[in-house]
Amino acid sequence: MVEKNTEEKKSFADNIGGFLTKYRVLFIGVIIALFVVAIVWGIFSSMSTSSHEKGLNQLDSIVYTMTKAASTASDDASIDAAREVALPQLLDLAGKNKGNIVGLRANMAAAEVYFSQGKWSEARDCWLESAATKDAGYTAPICYYNAAVCSEELVDVDAAIRYYEKALSSGECEFEPHILFSLGRLNEGKGDFVAASDNYLSLKDKYPSDSWTNLAESRLIALRAEGKIQ
Repeated sequence: MVEKNTEEKKSFADNIGGFLTKYRVLFIGVIIALFVVAIVWGIFSSMSTSSHEKGLNQLDSIVYTMTKAASTASDDASIDAAREVALPQLLDLAGKNKGNIVGLRANMAAAEVYFSQGKWSEARDCWLESAATKDAGYTAPICYYNAAVCSEELVDVDAAIRYYEKALSSGECEFEPHILFSLGRLNEGKGDFVAASDNYLSLKDKYPSDSWTNLAESRLIALRAEGKIQ
């Protein structure tokens, strides 16, 4: 019995050895390929990091130059001129860095310029481009919030509601009390008093001591007095 087991083990070992010998070139090729992939990925990651650092430095330079020119300007026309110089540079940088941190920050900077000029549609587009970036992270709620504000300026109520809701669902948002009240106000303006009531009550439950809650409670009292909600 022992001899049989020994022979079976030897036969199995011989088969494995033969298999490895027969396909050794393939195995070596796979190992080399994996090694090459690891090297290439390391090089790519290094180049990507270097490229991002270069782009961020370029962005900081543009913003610094614009801010310095605006801070030393003697009138509004000079401030506007400084922004006009920076804007195409910011948009160019954003266009060349779609989907990464450089593009995200460049679009946010461009959005701020557009916003200061009262160009709500262009500002909203830049905010949304930033929010859609995979690296948006904690900035996504801020971007959607600002997109909603731009939508309100454009009297695009449905879009404003949509982006306020996206801001709430995109992660922790420091503007949540204001957003909940704004949603209530917008839904109330649309005649959707049930949704408005839900927004106001949510604000009251989550932030009982917030100043926006005081306004929400006054609206709930008014809506009940008018018979629009129970």
